[in-house]
Amino acid sequence: MPAFNSPDWAQVLIPDAALAESFLRGSVIYLSLIVLFRVALKRQGGSIGLPDVMLVVLVSECVSNVLSANANSVPNGLVTASALLFWNYVLDRLAGRWPRLRRLLEPEPVQIVKDGKPVRENLDAEGITGDELSAQLRENGVDDVTQVKSAFVESEGCVSVIKKEENSPAPAPEPSPRGCGTVDGAPNEEQLIRQFLAAAEELRGVLEWHELRAAKHQTAARSVRALLAERGVRMPRK
Repeated sequence: MPAFNSPDWAQVLIPDAALAESFLRGSVIYLSLIVLFRVALKRQGGSIGLPDVMLVVLVSECVSNVLSANANSVPNGLVTASALLFWNYVLDRLAGRWPRLRRLLEPEPVQIVKDGKPVRENLDAEGITGDELSAQLRENGVDDVTQVKSAFVESEGCVSVIKKEENSPAPAPEPSPRGCGTVDGAPNEEQLIRQFLAAAEELRGVLEWHELRAAKHQTAARSVRALLAERGVRMPRK
């Protein structure tokens, strides 16, 4: 049976194409695709959709024969894969050392929302529609663009969102070095009146709260007395 025959070791281990050619093919294809993808795709709004998946699959089909040159041996396949890994490592190291090259390989972040308003020119440049922007904001826990202080499309394509800070109470005014409620050492009557009215309003709110609680307690006490009276228990009234 063919399945149990001895393998053709010569076909498996002996290169059927020049190893240097396999390395060169892998290098040319890898570098060329980086340029094509960098120019044609840039960033796809932080997500991978069906067209992107189809593109990757079709590109791999187009370059598979060029990469292998119809070579079936294991050494040729390993050399071609080594070329891809080699250039991936080299470009990553060079980009970390030379900022200019890093800017070519990884675009700078682009602001697409500023102070709650979409930056239309940048959205158009990145090919992001209004619906795609809303979807990206929802993924970051924001359902309204007006809640966003700023949003950026990062170099890897994801969208980062900075929310606006919640409204916080205004800080208390610092005391004057000449004394509270003074202007040039003299009492500021208008400021003192405002402070008095604010304190009176706060006191009125506290009194209303206590009155409400007292009314609830009285109602509860009447209910208890009525219930006890039904059981024949009389409570002395104060």
